Amino acid sequence: MTINNLITKLKNNQLFKDSAWSLMGNVVGRGLALVAGILVARFLGKDIFGEYGIIRNTILTIGVFSTFGLGYTATKYIAEFKALSREKIPLFIKTANKITFAISGFMALLLFVFADYVAFHWLEAEHLGTPLRILAVLIVFNAITTTQIGVLSGFGKFKEIAKINSIVGVLTFLFSVVLTYYFDLNGALLALLLVQLINCSLNYFVVKNETKKIKSVKHQDKELLRSILSFSTPIALQEAVYAVSSWLLSLLLIIYATYGDLGMYTAAMQWKAIILFIPGILRNVILSHLSENTNNQLAHNNILKQTITINFIATLIPCLLVFAFSGFIAKFYGETFDGLSILISLACFITIFVSISNVYSQAYMSKGFNWLMFKIRLFRDIGTVVLAYFLIKYMSEGLNGALLLILSIILINVIFLILMFFIYKKRIDHIDN
Repeated sequence: MTINNLITKLKNNQLFKDSAWSLMGNVVGRGLALVAGILVARFLGKDIFGEYGIIRNTILTIGVFSTFGLGYTATKYIAEFKALSREKIPLFIKTANKITFAISGFMALLLFVFADYVAFHWLEAEHLGTPLRILAVLIVFNAITTTQIGVLSGFGKFKEIAKINSIVGVLTFLFSVVLTYYFDLNGALLALLLVQLINCSLNYFVVKNETKKIKSVKHQDKELLRSILSFSTPIALQEAVYAVSSWLLSLLLIIYATYGDLGMYTAAMQWKAIILFIPGILRNVILSHLSENTNNQLAHNNILKQTITINFIATLIPCLLVFAFSGFIAKFYGETFDGLSILISLACFITIFVSISNVYSQAYMSKGFNWLMFKIRLFRDIGTVVLAYFLIKYMSEGLNGALLLILSIILINVIFLILMFFIYKKRIDHIDN
């Protein structure tokens, strides 16, 4: 096959085109967000950056409950409806939005009321009560944005998502750097809120423009509501357990180590996130294409193999680059982040296993194996917390708490990927036979 033929084949491959748009849009967005994160860490220092990290993690943890798995649910349902039952799409979106508003509003209200209790008894930092209360509204905007992205992914509007992500990336950089420089921690938190509000608004206009062309059914479909809740519930539980376990891991460092350790851990995991940005943005692309081919096992398997290869390569290359320059990168965080280099190197190692397991997660969802996936992920998340607890509590003397936590995450994720692969293969073989 010549180079020209290969290029032509790729241009005609919808999976490749959607993946390319997702990649291009997020290079700008995630890249600028990463630079902003480094500058915010440098401005605040590791201790206050640790406070910033726990506030952000607390908001996002509660936010995961409020999305109720509707991001992935929207992608799967709309990808299926657009070919067979387009008239049901507006009703689905209306139903999904009602669920999102109801749950996220309730969770935001709970945090607003109990912010002081959470800050004093859980975070051991009474002064963080007011920031938590102010940022409670972020839970609602985060949940709405998640559902909107799921809707747009189901429509295959990855080009539009890419444009929005680029705009959000630029604004994240500008708001985070300027507001943190002038207003310290409060400025960094305000930047989070402003960027999420703008992201939500941009998504709204694109969704509205897409759905105005579709003639909707007039009656309420209770069966659709039950179907949505049935599909979303195990996904919501998975995301909730993961969010709680991630928050508990941060809490372990606060209780048995220091906010400085948490700051180091947060900084290192920023690089895990940036390495995983390509696999992360491809998750909705993968789910959309796998869902469209649920009843065609051959096509389904081909897409699965292609995406595993893409994710592996897309993770390995930046992983090696970050690993090679970890010492150079660590210097940008300032003198208070001494020892960050080894943490960044270890965080890179996690990404290979997470990247591939993410592909299998989308495959499980496309086949409706949501409860099965919940059980496997429950093992992973509980296992990580338990292992980290024993290591940090009983072995942290003379060792960095952040280092022990990252080692725990690596070990459990290796086991998790092995389980995901063999259980999925066994289930598909059983269906085929």
